[in-house]
Amino acid sequence: MLVDVFYYIKLSMSIFIFSLLITLILILLKKPAVNKYAVGMLAVVSSSVSGVNMIISGYIADEVPSGGDPITLYMFFVVLLLSIVSMILVSRKREEEVECN
Repeated sequence: MLVDVFYYIKLSMSIFIFSLLITLILILLKKPAVNKYAVGMLAVVSSSVSGVNMIISGYIADEVPSGGDPITLYMFFVVLLLSIVSMILVSRKREEEVECN
């Protein structure tokens, strides 16, 4: 059924949220495994793919009589928020490392 597509959209957004949370935890623990480039690429890819998923879910919601899925919108906002917070924290981490040296 076509409505099952919403489950796959939620699954992909859940994977992005999980990976951004893991990255955020690694940033807060000040692990050297994360750098500005990796966090930036993860933020850009997760935000852009989540945005495309939102557009696709809008098209599907127009065609399916049951309507859309409002949870995907909230998940998209969580992805954007985590991406922005991760970028801000990794930028501050880099600035602190430069000041210490």
